[in-house]
Amino acid sequence: MGDVNSEELQRRLPARHQCKDCDKWYGQEDDEYGPCMYKHARKEKRYVTYGYHDCDEVEELQRRVELWRARMSESSRSGT
Repeated sequence: MGDVNSEELQRRLPARHQCKDCDKWYGQEDDEYGPCMYKHARKEKRYVTYGYHDCDEVEELQRRVELWRARMSESSRSGT
């Protein structure tokens, strides 16, 4: 995919990918704050994120774009 940033990847998705949508984020339902496993793995000092933050993890966004593209090509092949 080259050298794309998180904003460019967000634009390629049908809807902005937020922390709450990610399986690498495990927030509490009632307060919507929780750690991001990507940030946690890098041992970033402040890794607690808010569920409605736009994702800035390029690795995750690239994965989401690939999944979206695969889904779109499957649905165009099946005619739905």
